Amino acid sequence: MARTTHQTPAGSSGTEPTSRRTTGHVAGLVITGLVVAFLAFDAISHLLVVDAVKEWNDEHAGPENFPVICGAVLTVVLLIHLVPRTAVLGAVLLTGYLGGAICLNLWLEQPFGHSVMAFAVAALAWVGLWLRDPRVRLLHS
Repeated sequence: MARTTHQTPAGSSGTEPTSRRTTGHVAGLVITGLVVAFLAFDAISHLLVVDAVKEWNDEHAGPENFPVICGAVLTVVLLIHLVPRTAVLGAVLLTGYLGGAICLNLWLEQPFGHSVMAFAVAALAWVGLWLRDPRVRLLHS
């Protein structure tokens, strides 16, 4: 049986059990789960090019493959975000993806609520990560 070692964050005593779930950690998992579920629904609707996605793309004269590319990129970014070791990279990439969505919404003069929603989802992705990953909390100190 392979033995695993756990590194503790700087400033930590190292005596806390690594499998202990705090309320904050659970809240972070719930928030992350909600963000991922919402964005996974969006990614799937783009990959399947549902009617609403096709209509929006046609209305704004987007390239025919634009929804599928967006759905594929979002799917890969979500998978990166779900792996604990690469979660920070995933959060950075999600922020970039959603920042692009905000820019596109503003450029196309979409209702302001669309941009606010994208910003809120990006912020929640970071809040969830901050609550569940001590390495991210260390960045703040």
